[in-house]
Amino acid sequence: MQQTKITFLLAFLFLSVFSFAQEEKKGLLKLENVKINPVIGLQLWSTYTQNAQLFSPISGQYEAVDDRLNLELHRSRLGVTGQVYENIKFNIITAFDFVGKDALSATQGALNNGASPRLRLWNAFVQWRLIPQKEHLNVVVGYMPAQIGRESITAAFRVPSMEKAWSQNYMRRHIVGVGPGRVIGVNVGGLFTKEEQVVSFGYDVGIFTPQFTGLNGNTSGVQTSVLGVARLAFYIGDPESKTYTIGHKVNYFGKRKGLTVAVAASRQGTTDLFYSNTALGFDFLLNIDGFHLDGDWTFMTREGLPIIASAPFEVASNTGYVRAAYNINLSNGYVLEPSAMLVQFNGETEGNQQERAAIVGSLMGTDQSIEFGMNLYFNPNIKLSLHYTINDGELGAVQNGSSINNYYFQTNGMAIQRGDWLGLGLVTIF
Repeated sequence: MQQTKITFLLAFLFLSVFSFAQEEKKGLLKLENVKINPVIGLQLWSTYTQNAQLFSPISGQYEAVDDRLNLELHRSRLGVTGQVYENIKFNIITAFDFVGKDALSATQGALNNGASPRLRLWNAFVQWRLIPQKEHLNVVVGYMPAQIGRESITAAFRVPSMEKAWSQNYMRRHIVGVGPGRVIGVNVGGLFTKEEQVVSFGYDVGIFTPQFTGLNGNTSGVQTSVLGVARLAFYIGDPESKTYTIGHKVNYFGKRKGLTVAVAASRQGTTDLFYSNTALGFDFLLNIDGFHLDGDWTFMTREGLPIIASAPFEVASNTGYVRAAYNINLSNGYVLEPSAMLVQFNGETEGNQQERAAIVGSLMGTDQSIEFGMNLYFNPNIKLSLHYTINDGELGAVQNGSSINNYYFQTNGMAIQRGDWLGLGLVTIF
């Protein structure tokens, strides 16, 4: 019955979007009604890794590897955004990341993208504003991040840290099963703001169909449930934007004086991997003149299937970050931005609970990083960064060589202890 209701809801949303789109059309599409903006973004890194270790199955211990310099095209974005008529927008972005990445460097992310880098889809969605000239009701359909966790819905090119808070990776893998955090779905959201209004708010409610729980990520399994996600944000002072968007940023370069406080939740029911999968979190952003403070924290639980274990069980984890930065305006018009960030993941550490976490595919142990450094903005779209990152983690009760979280695991299956790294980076957005 629940599945039938959800199917009808999805059908209603798609039909509503289609009908509004037809109203918007009013005849053949004219070229002057189409606006297309190319998107090009590059994140070039030079990093130096220290204290990294590789697990040796022979000795059963982690053994030191050489400290190393790594030149890397860490992220790239290529695509188009645009608008069709007044109320219909689109976003199609591709990515080719981690080109030249050394598997034994301490930076996060996938392995070297190879001599012929693989291009992948990053965003592909259409957004309809259903009430003309008002931001109260928007429908977004396509491939996109679910609206939970501030770092997950903020572009990597727009954060004050050199690397994004990797807590987003733990949260994304818990909710949608993949590190990029993108999933096909329908999201309804809006903004309620007025000039001179002290408190305003925005909302998002989405339905998605992740496929990570069966047949190596190709189905949700014999048993299936859709994923529901919701977020409610309150803005005290200036809102973050006057128009609705599913993308966010942190640094407003003194143009915003306001506080954002948001709560978000997700839930997916029974699949072949778990009985239920839930997340509950909060996030915030404070902008006062040149100072900005942001963060989020998410509490995650999975319930195990009774048919897999002797009885139903639950495993829990939590993850989040806090980051502070300040703009120092220089005489030549450039902006110097010192920043610092703490990121933490806390999973199960006791023996029995770690065994249960493995049954339902949950990450475990602990993973912590501290990053601090400086950014130099030539303008809001060109940034030079110099940062240092310290990584640490705990295995809990499992043995050495266990790949239980990102501190102990490299994407190709290597068991490691991720080292510390000094990075010099350049971000350019065209």
